[in-house]
Amino acid sequence: MDVANTVRQLPFLENASESIIESITSMARLVTLTQNNVLIKHFDPGNTLYFLIEGKLSISIPSKETSEEHEVGTISEIYTPIGWSALRYPSRYATTFTTLENTTLISLPILELKTLLDEELEFGNHFLHFVYQTCLSVLADIQNKTKPFFSNESLAFDETRPFNKEGVSSHNLLKAQEVLAASPFFEGFTETNIHRFAKSSLQLLVHQGDIISQQNQYADGLYVLLNGKVIVRYQTETGEIITTRTISRKSALLGWCTTDEDILNRTSMIASRDSTILYISREHIRKILLSDQALNLKYWYRLIWLVGTHLLAARMRYLSQASNNEVFSVTNVVEQNAALLPVTSPLYKIGKLLKSPVTTDEAFGLLYKSLHFGNTLERTISGMCLDILRDVQRENGFYRHLQRTYDDITQLPSDTPATDVRRKSVSLFDQAFQQVPYVIKGLENLPKKPGSLFIYNHLNHSASTCLPNGFQFPIDAQFISSMIIDKQYGVSGIRVVRRSQKDEYWRDDYYKRFGNLFVNSWESLSSDEELNQLFIQAGQAALKSNTPLLIAPEGTGFSTDESPGLMRTPIFNLAASMGAEEPWIVPIAVANFDKRVDHTVYSVVIKPAFKLSSKVDISNVEEVAAFVKEYQSTFRGYVEEAIQLAEAISATPDLSYQEGYRSNVKKLNQLEVEFESDVRELEFRLAQKPYEDNPVAFYGSTTIRNWPELTSQLGRNDIINLGFSAATLESCVYYFERIVLPQKPRSLVLYAGDNDIGNLHSSNRVLELYIELLQKVDSHLPHIPVTIISIKPSPSRSQQYDTIVNTNESLKRLAKTRPNTQYVDLFSLLLDDDGKIKTNLFEDDLLHLNARGYKLWSKNLKFLQNFIFDSNS
Repeated sequence: MDVANTVRQLPFLENASESIIESITSMARLVTLTQNNVLIKHFDPGNTLYFLIEGKLSISIPSKETSEEHEVGTISEIYTPIGWSALRYPSRYATTFTTLENTTLISLPILELKTLLDEELEFGNHFLHFVYQTCLSVLADIQNKTKPFFSNESLAFDETRPFNKEGVSSHNLLKAQEVLAASPFFEGFTETNIHRFAKSSLQLLVHQGDIISQQNQYADGLYVLLNGKVIVRYQTETGEIITTRTISRKSALLGWCTTDEDILNRTSMIASRDSTILYISREHIRKILLSDQALNLKYWYRLIWLVGTHLLAARMRYLSQASNNEVFSVTNVVEQNAALLPVTSPLYKIGKLLKSPVTTDEAFGLLYKSLHFGNTLERTISGMCLDILRDVQRENGFYRHLQRTYDDITQLPSDTPATDVRRKSVSLFDQAFQQVPYVIKGLENLPKKPGSLFIYNHLNHSASTCLPNGFQFPIDAQFISSMIIDKQYGVSGIRVVRRSQKDEYWRDDYYKRFGNLFVNSWESLSSDEELNQLFIQAGQAALKSNTPLLIAPEGTGFSTDESPGLMRTPIFNLAASMGAEEPWIVPIAVANFDKRVDHTVYSVVIKPAFKLSSKVDISNVEEVAAFVKEYQSTFRGYVEEAIQLAEAISATPDLSYQEGYRSNVKKLNQLEVEFESDVRELEFRLAQKPYEDNPVAFYGSTTIRNWPELTSQLGRNDIINLGFSAATLESCVYYFERIVLPQKPRSLVLYAGDNDIGNLHSSNRVLELYIELLQKVDSHLPHIPVTIISIKPSPSRSQQYDTIVNTNESLKRLAKTRPNTQYVDLFSLLLDDDGKIKTNLFEDDLLHLNARGYKLWSKNLKFLQNFIFDSNS
């Protein structure tokens, strides 16, 4: 094969001059490899760019721990560039390329090539355009192999709509320049370059559910985030919807275009909250770039860098799913960037911290800290890692809830009635199970009478739910208690619990608070008649008091695949002993509670209740024992049904909407997905300085968070600002215990509901959510003064003006019905004499107050300072 003739066939040389062709030919080399030869090795210095002439190569990433290569794709398309990641600084290869058959390539030395591109700008732009286009197909290939996260891919809101770009506001040119200069995409651009882009930009105001750009529609410009949050998602060739990223980093590039007019968007962008975006139209991009070839060349280099970044994220996501190991993928992301990442970066710790549930939350703390306060690269990497770790983060959220549940229960006064302890536990577990996808089938089979025997197959504990002190909740039993029995009957049942072994010093102390029935073991009941009679009497008393009794007939745990184990007779003997008051036996088959919650669906199947006397002569001990032995096989069929149900729901989540089902798989974990980053940022701020004991807490949304010089404007040092970005009332309710309670405030000032109205909730719905929030206050902080600030009339929400007015009227009436509660009207201060909104009191986004607006609010809030600060002193 002749090098010169082969070079002339390269597509990017089709219209090149002879001098350029000769330059490329002089530096080109023909490379021929047999099967299973390594062309490029991961992390090697990138000195050469290759173009495939014939053959096929695999793309892989090695595991540092096992040295195993993980394939992330193949290349067989002729003329595909290979090793183009070396065009980016630092020039190292991102993956390993190995031949799958005899392969021929053309090689070009990168330094010589880049010199030629800089000298021949027109050709340089054409060449990089070719590389960019072929890179996109590699990216599309790996994205089409990716599956949705095991956790929910659905949006946290129901309505989406095309954005028509009518919501354009004026903005400061200097501010636009600062935003672009801080964007990683514009790294290396001169001030003059950035000024040209900034001068052509507009500021867009988008609302929750606005589709900013649509997949497979023409790319119409460059989008850079100013503030807010945007979801990036795409539909694969198989029709699956993949959410690739949730972006909230200021200056992050959301979408882009090229000088081509027929390029289609690869993804869709949807605002998940009210956001402001800097937008430069495709027409302006073309005008800027086509008038400056050198700038155009730089732009193409940055687009290739951008595709490389997206490709790394897509490969890591695919790899985490293929290997079922997110930690490996995250570690690899950090390693890929080690040449540029400071050695003092906390991101190097992430891989090790993620290996234990006890330290996983610390890992997420470092990731969020890097996301908010790290350098540009750390922010990019941490955002990429958080996207990969979405399922692990959900698992960590579940673990945090388990820790909180244990501590809250053990810290209750020792004389707390057992019914109150059970009620508290059910409430806490109800919150915890919102972190785990679950499905319940057969609710119609529950008997009307709560005083029944609920039997289930007990599953092993998962190591991922083991608390630091060694305590492990029986997750299956807790689920049945809180998500089935309590929700069906409004009462929390009691359990039959095995007594602690010698090394389980904590177990009896914990469970005795619940009024549970204790047994040494099922075997002990069979061998000790006195113990058996005590058990029978206690069980009868519970059932006669119409209390649900939850029991696992095996007395120990098994894996889902082996469950149920040997079923024991004492439970059935209890049912037989009741005579005319014989209870219903409710079979509840569970699956997957023995597995990590990041990659599974908890599945429960409730079968028709029965009375033992309908199956067997309950006076005949041998017949009862024979029935129990046979029933074990029957119950195994129920467990198989639960396994199949989980598989079906995982494959087709819409099945969870069927009648008789209860499931959260379509609405899973959405509050934490949307707000965890904002809450972590608040927690980091709070950790930076000490606060007085029992402060006055200002709690709510961005309007609280952004209140400048709150302490000095109100002339107080006993204020703590607990506002977090874009908070809704629902999120304020959800995070109340985590954010507010640790501060032990003596007074509470609330501002919330603004974003709920922006998200098109009615005034009635906002009032309902406000009542939920106040119920939290009354439950945890009874009698403290509560000040409700009116919802402001933002110009950007003028269409919701009437809803805001109606909501404020409702809040005013609500405050009058409550003791120790005041409503303060700051709404009217933002209107002129004609009732029009004073836009000069708002930022450029026409949503948030500016310094003048806050100063006016602070001045008028002082009229309530005796109530706010002194009424509970």
